[in-house]
Parts: sequence; structure tokens; C-alpha cells
Amino acid sequence: MFPNRGVNDMNALRRMVLTVALVVLVIAGIAAVSVSGSSKGDPSGTEVTVPGYDRNAAPGDTSGLQKEEEAVSQQKSSWKGQPTVITGTGSMKYRTRLVLLGTTGGIAYWPATTRATSSSALVVGDTIYIVDMGQGSTYRLSEAFNTGTFVNTPGGKIEDGSPTFLKNVKALFLTHLHQDHTADYPNFLMNGPGANLGWVIDPNTGQAKYVPLQVFGPPNRGQLEDDKTNYTGTIVYTDSSDPELITSTPGTRQMTALIMQAFAQTVNDMTLDNGYPDFTKVVKVTEIGGTQPGDIPLPVPVPDPNNDTCPAMDPFEVYRDDQVRVTCTLVDHHQVFPAFAYRFDTADGSVTFSGDTGKNTKGNLQKLANGSDVLVHEVIDRAWINKKFGNPANGTRMYALKEHMLNSHTTIDEVGQVATDCNVNTLILYHLVPGNTPNGHLIEAKKNLTGKLIIGEDLMQIGIGRPKQG
Repeated sequence: MFPNRGVNDMNALRRMVLTVALVVLVIAGIAAVSVSGSSKGDPSGTEVTVPGYDRNAAPGDTSGLQKEEEAVSQQKSSWKGQPTVITGTGSMKYRTRLVLLGTTGGIAYWPATTRATSSSALVVGDTIYIVDMGQGSTYRLSEAFNTGTFVNTPGGKIEDGSPTFLKNVKALFLTHLHQDHTADYPNFLMNGPGANLGWVIDPNTGQAKYVPLQVFGPPNRGQLEDDKTNYTGTIVYTDSSDPELITSTPGTRQMTALIMQAFAQTVNDMTLDNGYPDFTKVVKVTEIGGTQPGDIPLPVPVPDPNNDTCPAMDPFEVYRDDQVRVTCTLVDHHQVFPAFAYRFDTADGSVTFSGDTGKNTKGNLQKLANGSDVLVHEVIDRAWINKKFGNPANGTRMYALKEHMLNSHTTIDEVGQVATDCNVNTLILYHLVPGNTPNGHLIEAKKNLTGKLIIGEDLMQIGIGRPKQG
């Protein structure tokens, strides 16, 4: 009765498949490049997100990027001060570039993501400056900069010597001492000297010449945090024959010394049996807010580090060389004191890192970041917080943790206004919590944002200023 039904059904099925495929392609294009709203200093009004960035691509391989992203990047590269996503050999075209090493945060291992935790590198010429060193970041550091030199042998290529790429790392800046910002610091200190961290061979004497890594970070905070969880377990203290060094709140200098002590067996073996340099001489610590000679005092007093951790202040200088000037301010990570934001000014432009902070810094972040080409800012997903915690009772551990997450971090829907108030050209999201937050949630950062938005990915590079000529 229906002799053509099979053919008609097949044609209908084909039309349905083609329609679905077209819809999928359109959605994928929207996800790769989002175009909406105005963008300060950006005549195209284009806000670029890069959820498809291929962190496993070989050097020079740009196939992991959507064509639309490449087109936008090429268009923007001619604009002075417009931060530009760059890939592969394109990174060498910029004298100053930002390299995101770890883009998640939180004291956790997130499923369905390979993001490392918080770490970034600013490269100026051949010099590398690092901000934070969360877990997995040293591996990313090697991926980004450890190219090596290889020579042919009958059985295949072998490395000509050992890596030396860390000789270019001049300074490390720690925003605060949570483990998602410091977990790879011991790794860096233990394995770094094997790649010339903090030393070089003097060509005249053949002996090690120390050029210490400059490390800047928080001091001993002076008192233990208030107990907001009714904790009944062990409070950990340092152990020392010097009573003044016994503390529950060691700062960056003491943390560094304790790392050397904890790894004493391997450190001594490396120096006595393997020809390594003196590990204690490859790093020099300066504490911001510390009291030892050479430390940098805070510009305002903080009488109670548990209740007034972010007093209003003007930015202050913590470092300067012939490539960069670094200024700093306190931000509001609640009981985590001190917590710093840093700004790097170069001849090519400026980059500000928020560190971990709630949205209200009493104007400190706005003063520091004002006019920056790039603001790299943390975010946390409010939807995930509500799903995870629900409505816990006041005074419980879960209530304290929910309050910490909401008040000592900046939610996705809040960060756009923060960036606008900071008068920045480009907002880059990092320290994504959770690390598997979908782009459909992260794109909410465009709310009240007048600049360009980039969703950070591990190993993403952003050129600052104009490309080099020639």
C-alpha cells in the first residue's frame, strides 16, 4: 500500500542527520569564538574564548585552534597593547608574552580535566618571571620552555647534554601560601638546579657561578587563624632547636629552609656524589611584610591578621630590574593573610595577577590594576558551590567552607564588574574552581565586562604589545 515508504523514510532520515550536523557545527563555532557586546579599545567588539586550545600540540602546530581564533589573533596583532592569543612559533614574535602554566585552583584533584593548579610565567626577552607554583606547574614549565638540543645517532636522536632552560628564570612571586599555589615549589627547588636554576658555569673558571632565583612571598603571619570549624585535631608546628623558629605559621623564608631540611638526604647526595651546586645558594628569599634585613615592609599596619586582612592602601614596589617593575597590594582572601596581587609593567605593556581574592578589596586591586593591558583574575562557580553545599547549618564545617568559598573568592558573575572597575583591556580567567567548570558557566564572566574575555587554558600564550619587526 505504501511502496515508496522505505525510500521516503531514508530521505527523511538523511535530512534529519544533515540538520543535526549543521546545528552541531554552529554551536561549536559559537563556543570557539564568542562575539558580543563592546570591548574597550577593541574596534571589532570581539571577545575571544579558547575552549578548544590543544595543550598537547607540538611546537609550531596550530591545528588545535579554531580558524576563527587564528583570524581574530592575526587581526589584533597589529594593534598596540591589544593582548593576542598566540601559538607555536608565533610566540617568538613577541618580546613580552604571558604563558599560563596552571589554570585551575582549589585543594582538590578535579576529574575530567588535565589542568595544573595556579601558576603563570611572564616572559620578557629571554627572562622568565613566575607567579605561583601550584601542583603540576613545574611539568607545564618544562613543556613551555624546555626545548633542548638533539643530535643524530645511528639509533635515533639523543639530547646534546642536559637541559639548562631554568637559567632564564629570574624571580618567583608567591601570592599566598596555600598549597594550590605552592605545592610544586619543593619540586622546583629540588629538580631546578639540574636545569641551571640559580646558577651557571663560569666560562673562565669552569666553576659554578651563583645567580640566585629571587623569591618573593608572605612572611610568618604572626598568629594562628581563628577556629571557625570546631576543629579538635592536631595543630602542626615547626620543629627547631631555636625556640624562635618554632611556629604554626611559617613564612616563605622558613618554608624554603624547611624544604631543604626535609630533602637533606638527596640534597647532600647530589652535591657530594653527583657534582651539583650548593642548593642553599640557588635561591634568595625576600618576604613582603617581613622584618629581616632586605625584607619589604607593608605600607600600612595590620594589627589583626584574622579580621582585617585587606586594609585600604596604595600599591607599593617590590621588585625592579632592567626589564620589569613589579608592584603589589593586599587583597581579600579573608583569614589567609597576607594574600597579594602583583602588577608587572614592561616596555610592551602591563599584566596584573589578582591572586586569590573576594570581589571587595577596598579599592586595592582597582588601584593596582588600573589601566593594565591584562588582568589575570581568579573565579569560582557559584552554581557548583550551591550544588556542593546546599544550605548547611551555621557553625558547622560545611558552613565555614561555603562562606570561605563565597567570600574569599570571586564568583564568575562578579568578575566582569571587577575587571571593568579596574579599567583593563582584557580579562583572563584562571584559578578556575572547579577545574572542570563548563565554558557555558565561565562565559557568564562577560556580565558587566567592557573589555575582552579570554578563558585561560594551560600552556596558552598571550602576546603583549606589538610583535617584533622582521
